Amino acid sequence: MLSLLLTSLSLLAADVPPAIAPTKADVPYAGTTEFRQTLNVYAPATKPAKPTPVIFWIHGGGWQGGEKTSVQLKPKFFTDLGYVFVSTNHRYVKAVPMNEIFADIAKSLRWTHDHAAEFGGDPNRFVIMGHSSGAQLAAYLAIDERPLKAEGLSLAMFKGCVPVDADTFDIPAVIELATANRKAAGKPEPKYGHREIFGGKPELWAEYSAVSHVAPGKGIPPFLILYDAASPLTPDQAKRLEAALTSKGISAKAFGAQNTNHGKINADLGQPGDPSTAEVLSFLKKVLK
Repeated sequence: MLSLLLTSLSLLAADVPPAIAPTKADVPYAGTTEFRQTLNVYAPATKPAKPTPVIFWIHGGGWQGGEKTSVQLKPKFFTDLGYVFVSTNHRYVKAVPMNEIFADIAKSLRWTHDHAAEFGGDPNRFVIMGHSSGAQLAAYLAIDERPLKAEGLSLAMFKGCVPVDADTFDIPAVIELATANRKAAGKPEPKYGHREIFGGKPELWAEYSAVSHVAPGKGIPPFLILYDAASPLTPDQAKRLEAALTSKGISAKAFGAQNTNHGKINADLGQPGDPSTAEVLSFLKKVLK
C-alpha cells in the first residue's frame, strides 16, 4: 500500500528538470503567499490562431511530496502539439486534510479557467491529468463536482481525464487488500499509510474514493486510465474505476503498459514510440475533435 508512495518520493529526487522554462512561473492561485498554492503555465511558442485545449497536470508524491516542476517531457510535448500545459502544486496532507487538497486543485482550476485565454487556451476544453497521488486527485475532481461547484465551475469544462498509475480510486478496497497481504506475511500495519492519509475513518475512505461518486447525467468526461501492467495494485484499481464508469454509461478505457514501472510510465509520456503516449494521443484526438 505504501510502495507507490515511497517509489514516487524516491523518484522525485532523480527527476530531470523540464526541457523548457515556464511561460509564467509560481503563479499564486488561491490569494495566498503559500508556495504550495502556486502553478506554472507553459504556452505554445506561437500563440494559437484560435483557442487551444488546456492540459492540466497534477504531480505525484504520495500527497505529502512532489512539485509542479516534476513534469519531465510533458511541457514540450504538449505545447509542441499546440496545447497550453499547466502544472499545479497543492498543499500536503500532513498540513491539511484531503478535502482541502481537493479544494486547492479546484482553486487552481479556477485560476486557469479565468486566465487560459491569456495564453491562447480555451477555458471550456480542459483535459485533467496526473500521476500516482496526482492521478487520484485528477480522477476525483473529474467525477465529484462539489469542489468545482464551490469555485463556480462545473464538470463541463473537462473534455477528458487521464489518471496515470494510481492505487487509490477505491480506497476501502486497496486498504482491505493491503491489510490481508500484511496479515498473511505477518507484517504490521504502517504507522502512517492510506488509512491515516485518507482521514482515519472508513466513512472518509469511501467519501474520498472517486468510484463512490460515479453517476450518470453529471457530465463526467471520458477517461483514459493508464497503469503499469506488472504492478501489484494499480491494475485492479484501474479496472475498478473503468468498471465503475462504464457501468454508468461513461466512456472509459484502462490501458496496461508492459515493460515499465511506476516512475517510468510517467517519465516516458511524450517519448516517441511509447505505448502509453500513443494511447494519450489517440484519446486526445477523440475527445478534443
